[in-house]
Amino acid sequence: MIIITKLHIPQARSALVQRQRLYYRLNDGLNGNLTFITAPAGYGKTTLLSEWSRTIKPPVAWVSLDAGDNEQMRFWSHTVAALKQAYPEFDEQKALNFAAADTSGASLIAALINELDRLSQPIVLVWDDIHHIEEEATRHGIEYLLERLPTHIHLYMSSRTSRAVRLPRLSLENKLNRLEADDLRFTREETTNFFSTCSGSALSSEEITAVQQRTEGWAVALRLAALALDEKADPAEVLRKMSATEGDISDYFFEEVLTRQPEALQQFLLRSSVLQRMTGELCDAVTGLPDSMASLRQLEQDQLFLVPLDDQRKWFRYHPLFQHFLLRQLDSREPRQVNLLHVTAGKWLEENGYLYDAMDHYLSASSYEHALRLLEAVAPQLMRKEWSTLLTWLDEIPDAVLFARPMMLMTQIVSLFLSGQIELAKTKLTWAKELFAETVSSFPEQAIESFQAGLCVLEAFRAYFERDFEASIRHFEAYMQRNPSGDFFVGLGTDDDGYLPIWDVYAFVDNLKEAERVLKAYLRIWSGTRNVFFIANLYISYGKLMYEWNRLEEAERYFNQALDIGKTYHNQNLITISFLWLTRVYSAEGRQNEAKTILQSLANQIKGNQYPNLSRKVAWTMALQGRIWGEAKSVKQWLRTNGLRSKDEIPLSMMEEYDLLACLLAEQGKTEEAVSLIERLLRIAGDPERRNDRIRLLVHKSKIVFLQGNVVLSMDALEEALSLAQPEEYIRTFVDEGAALGLLLDQYVKLRQHHQRRPGRKVPLPYVKRLLQLIAYPGGTVQAPVPKEWFKPALTDAERKVLRLMQTGISNRDMALKLGVSLSTVKTHINNMYSKLQVTSRLQAIDRARKLNLF
Repeated sequence: MIIITKLHIPQARSALVQRQRLYYRLNDGLNGNLTFITAPAGYGKTTLLSEWSRTIKPPVAWVSLDAGDNEQMRFWSHTVAALKQAYPEFDEQKALNFAAADTSGASLIAALINELDRLSQPIVLVWDDIHHIEEEATRHGIEYLLERLPTHIHLYMSSRTSRAVRLPRLSLENKLNRLEADDLRFTREETTNFFSTCSGSALSSEEITAVQQRTEGWAVALRLAALALDEKADPAEVLRKMSATEGDISDYFFEEVLTRQPEALQQFLLRSSVLQRMTGELCDAVTGLPDSMASLRQLEQDQLFLVPLDDQRKWFRYHPLFQHFLLRQLDSREPRQVNLLHVTAGKWLEENGYLYDAMDHYLSASSYEHALRLLEAVAPQLMRKEWSTLLTWLDEIPDAVLFARPMMLMTQIVSLFLSGQIELAKTKLTWAKELFAETVSSFPEQAIESFQAGLCVLEAFRAYFERDFEASIRHFEAYMQRNPSGDFFVGLGTDDDGYLPIWDVYAFVDNLKEAERVLKAYLRIWSGTRNVFFIANLYISYGKLMYEWNRLEEAERYFNQALDIGKTYHNQNLITISFLWLTRVYSAEGRQNEAKTILQSLANQIKGNQYPNLSRKVAWTMALQGRIWGEAKSVKQWLRTNGLRSKDEIPLSMMEEYDLLACLLAEQGKTEEAVSLIERLLRIAGDPERRNDRIRLLVHKSKIVFLQGNVVLSMDALEEALSLAQPEEYIRTFVDEGAALGLLLDQYVKLRQHHQRRPGRKVPLPYVKRLLQLIAYPGGTVQAPVPKEWFKPALTDAERKVLRLMQTGISNRDMALKLGVSLSTVKTHINNMYSKLQVTSRLQAIDRARKLNLF
């Protein structure tokens, strides 16, 4: 949920001092990546940035941060929204599309970097009050962005502490523009201008000197002094009170400000101080006073530390120091009212759709009944995309209170599992089991059954994430014995489209044979239960496994079963994904026309921004199949419209798209660019648990480096792929590459048979020959002609000159004299050329060069 007021650049209604020296310092940041402003509260960081932003030409994307932005998806969503608001040409959907596909946030940030890089104009982004961000995952994402910022992106951050983010690399590379408290202090000249411009008081030179010395240029103290002097106070008395510490100064003046207000306005100030954001109607409800908007207008007019949060001036907040003072006064004068005010605020906010703000107030009041009631309503939505927010709220509720609401306790543990906090989840689960065993007699019988069933599910989660699949099966079976309907956590982990990425067993289990065993067991346990989306995803996962093993009839059956569920529940995601996999099956079976018809139908259905992720998958599949079929149109269209570039940051959820890009670049002759991209992808897939990706990428690397003429490296990559694939009997990953890969497999077999290659890894030749047979004969795939490039190695200019001279019959020594190089250099060129042409003599080289039209 985007809070629009957080994207508004605060604007003061009163006149302000133009601090030109600091504007120059901020302008320096437009020559680098990051400007970091750090100073305690009251030094004017926000005011400085907001006023400066109106003096520069580029528009400014602004985000006012608070504690709620620790949830990383909320943080990045507000950042993306701010960029879109300031720069309408920024394509926010390209980034937000990855929020559901990768809950770690890494894909969203990578896509955000790519979209920022595509905007050629200078971009200014302000994160105000970055010190609120303490969540490690969110801070890590910020640091990841900082390390990869394009040069035309200028980020400005304000913070009360220098430890908000780690900046060592930026400091070393002189990309950091830093302003600190001493820089922000008002100079004597600025102090003079402040009182003459912003205050009705005219101070003498001696009084200016005293103010400057006693406030040490602290902005908020100057403002407070101006307010006191506006009340016709004796300047000498005011200055005398300014001889203590910053805290004492602010407390004294704030109290002066408060006590001089009418009684009704004092009540308004105290009671509304519990609000982080306020509008007239909300203040009416909380303060119990009429016409609160008039009070807000009066406070703004009197410059009483009220900050507008939107252009219409309907939403406001207090200056943090003033709010802190008011809260302490409220707690001192009416301590019993504080929690009641929070609850009142929470109810109004909840009724008006501001659920996040409502929850914050309920928790501030320790009103756990209200908090749990609201949590039960919003938890399913939060469990899809905002784990950190859900966990933050649940963590603020005492364990004993959660234990009395077993479903919420289990929701907390599930959230820990699904957000990747496995160890903490296991610790909490162990605690819950032990406490339940001690207190089981105090629960009603029905609650005992529900609790025990839930514990079985959680134990299954624990085992699944520990990759103890036998135990996960056992615990799921125990759960089903207690609850045959299988209605516990229906749709668990499901995003808005019914997709369950964590339950793709085919991808998660790093062993195809083990994956089959697990999938069979899960389907046996869950079939017939209410968890239909879970079952559909198991069908898709099983279908993918059968497809890889070339058991095409079985694959088709499972994909159709998932498709039936998608159609029954009108779930476009399941329908589309099932159809996309069916097209691959049809293609492998030679039913090319059926596959084309389905793809074209899907392309017509999935248009616009309603299903951006599905649209991307359809376009990619059309290009993938078009490449297999030798149809250039769909491939060219995909290359023209996908916006991918080889130097992009690569989102994990787009590995396959960038893999296809590398293959197409190579086939266009851009082999160096393709190799660089495929090597980056291989580093990303270096995790042993990404075996599927690694095998496919090694196959493609083999093809790409072969196009460069490096036969040895090509065979090395192919052999590594085969060694990883053979124990699990991968088939389609190889066969779908068609005749071009068949050439390489045939070359590999011949090298092995003629003892010209000593295998560095164990690869049984019968396995390789089986792949060759499937490629060459029916039962393989619909074949496209082998591209001409596969017969024509890429020779360097020097190698071509040597080849032409070789054709004339002159000696190596005469070649060296003619070319003006050493004899050893000529021999090096000849050896490299022999390797690329796969020959061993001059006559063979000349004959092969003629056949390939290399002369």
